[in-house]
Amino acid sequence: MTPPAASQLRHRGRRRWLATAVALALVAGGVWFMSGTGPEPGDHAPMALCAVGDRVLRADVDADGHLDEVLDQQRDGTGSVVFRRGDHRAPVGVGDARGWWQKLRGALKEDMETRGTFGDFDGDGYLDLALFYSQDDKGDSPRFGMVAHEVRYGPLARDLSSARTGTIRMPSATFVRELRAGDTDHDGRAELQILQSTGDGQASHHIGRQDGDGISVKAEETDQRQGDWPPPLDLGWLDFDGCPDR
Repeated sequence: MTPPAASQLRHRGRRRWLATAVALALVAGGVWFMSGTGPEPGDHAPMALCAVGDRVLRADVDADGHLDEVLDQQRDGTGSVVFRRGDHRAPVGVGDARGWWQKLRGALKEDMETRGTFGDFDGDGYLDLALFYSQDDKGDSPRFGMVAHEVRYGPLARDLSSARTGTIRMPSATFVRELRAGDTDHDGRAELQILQSTGDGQASHHIGRQDGDGISVKAEETDQRQGDWPPPLDLGWLDFDGCPDR
């Protein structure tokens, strides 16, 4: 067999180099696209939180001195933040809060769903985000694909990212169906209420509290539930003072 000429080798080398460069460009573009571009939060002092009914919370999420609106119309952890700038409104859903690496890992699985809820878990006056990205059940069988279980401490950027994050320490990695948060004992720190699948239509109700650099879910505060949340949690954000008319 006749060896390839030097010109053919150079041509093959250029093609390999071009293919590698295109692949790297696509990866870099995907990272840029998925990384979020929300501006960093400001340094305004915490403003008072207040509720409009049990589905709207007003808070200065990004510490710019303007009250934003946190919406959770279904009261299940599928809500959003509407950032306010005068007459301008910019909604950002909790599904948009996932980082590019979380999105990439989740893309390799099926039936992934995002849940998030907002509360002041560490008691510093800024609203924090508890975020889960987990895999829904397959029929009656639970699955254990939990990509994200983290708390992002406020103030938050306008893509809901944060410079300070912590782990939500969970008893298992099954699907997180619903989330809520509220300071029901009025100690200045919100509790995280979690409804997590155990298969066969059943669910465990967990309570998570700030613990060190994250949130811990204690096994002794877990009970089994079937169907909806227990009645005391129906109050939702009504544990906050109501917002004044304006």
